[in-house]
Amino acid sequence: MKLKSAVILFLLLSLILIVVYCMEREPHKFSQAECQSCHVTDASGNVVNDMLTAPIMTLCERCHDKILSEGYLHPVNVRPRNVRVPAGFPLSRYGEITCSTCHDIHSSYSTPYGTPTHFLRQNETGSRFCEACHSGSSLKMGHAEAMEEAHFQSKYVETSSSQLIDPISRKCVSCHDGSYASSVSIRAGMWSHSQELMSNDEGTHPIGTDYESARISRGKKTDLRPISLVDRRIQFFDGKVGCGSCHDPFSNIEKQLVMSDRNSQLCFSCHMLGR
Repeated sequence: MKLKSAVILFLLLSLILIVVYCMEREPHKFSQAECQSCHVTDASGNVVNDMLTAPIMTLCERCHDKILSEGYLHPVNVRPRNVRVPAGFPLSRYGEITCSTCHDIHSSYSTPYGTPTHFLRQNETGSRFCEACHSGSSLKMGHAEAMEEAHFQSKYVETSSSQLIDPISRKCVSCHDGSYASSVSIRAGMWSHSQELMSNDEGTHPIGTDYESARISRGKKTDLRPISLVDRRIQFFDGKVGCGSCHDPFSNIEKQLVMSDRNSQLCFSCHMLGR
């Protein structure tokens, strides 16, 4: 009986997920009425010779202002030098690199396998995509090549003016974020994982935060177990949360976790959400 109930619950949840997925609007899936926000249209609403209402970078910035104004960005509005820009990677009318050189905003949102395309003009991502222009280039890529990203923003945001994170976390952030050197002092803050992380709505998790202080604060999603009851595989550094609390570089568990997170087992070792 329990098995039957579990199967019914699983099918119901699957149906809900399918409905939510179908209702979610794909980015860049514009209605015909929205075309005129970027394209010059005639009285009937038809696009006129692919003319734009503003420079492409200005149009992209309307929604992607953080990518263009924060972090590190591949050079734009410049003429390509020492690289071979292949056919299918259009430049502006002035022969300059723009967002549209690498991205086709009207292309498919996802691959047949359900993975994001990032609207790139080729199926490859990371360094493989960069090689379309930079393969055999005399231009030394250096750090840019190592990051394998064309627009890079820091995933770690400091939130403390005084409290430093532990040395292990400092090494983790220096590589996985790339905007910090391992030798510099890094203050306590928030590390961006993904939207799937349950610590808060932004997919971030604190690093350098005193666990017991957070527990007694009883704030949003801080319904925590006493530190004495937390699984011993989870480490704390002078009572503070660090990257090493959940991750072990020598672990053979997926994502180098200190323990399996199947059914959110790792998360619920500290958090009492839904329990």
